[in-house]
Amino acid sequence: MKPALYLIYALVGYIIGLANIAYIVGFLADIGVPKGIGDGPQTPMSQATVIDAGLVLLFGLHHSVTARTAFKKQWTKIIPAPIERATYLYMTAFMSVILVVFWRPIPVTVWHVDYPWAGAIYSLYLLVWALMFSATFHFGHFSFFGVAQAWAEFRKSPPRQGGMTARFLYALVRHPISLGWMITPLIVPHLTVGHLVFAGATFVYIMAATPFEEADLIEELGDEYREYKKRTPAFVPRLGANKTDDGVVAAEGRKM
Repeated sequence: MKPALYLIYALVGYIIGLANIAYIVGFLADIGVPKGIGDGPQTPMSQATVIDAGLVLLFGLHHSVTARTAFKKQWTKIIPAPIERATYLYMTAFMSVILVVFWRPIPVTVWHVDYPWAGAIYSLYLLVWALMFSATFHFGHFSFFGVAQAWAEFRKSPPRQGGMTARFLYALVRHPISLGWMITPLIVPHLTVGHLVFAGATFVYIMAATPFEEADLIEELGDEYREYKKRTPAFVPRLGANKTDDGVVAAEGRKM
């Protein structure tokens, strides 16, 4: 029965993971959710800035700690490997609840665009999220969301190693999902200081965490990743075509 329970646990985690992403999409756009980025008790701007930046960095710290190889080696002594990734999704959802519940709005308007241009901005916002989501399929979507590991255990087959060739978004930048997290808070028709705090704290976290993520990838993939790193920028695409190599693995999601 244990493999079946693992699979159920992972499938529920997958649903929770998708719901969590959907809520964050609505939270940052401040539309379609019970509490958006502009909702909550009013506090002085300086206090709200410290609280909100701290919440974003706490969310990021959870990600960085649990994604590190050293942590996973110890963590899987407690949590079985087939549900380690699914458990991470449950933990991420819990951290998202903390972020949303304790978030303090800073409703100082930076810009406010009315319709019909607001519709175009919302469309771009959703397009960026769609691209971020599609990127997960290039290193193993169901592995990223913890289902593949539990399915392999259920079938008593070796877990499939995640990976992807340096194509699609990964031919342009090494970390398209991280780039999306940095820019999506800014692609809204009503931009507030709260959005700027979220984006700024996210930027600081990603800049600090990326070297550790890439160190793990170099340790895992060796010269393949070093060569990929040399020719592909981290976040800002270079002008002109970027050649791809099917032998090089771009694996942002493996360390998330």
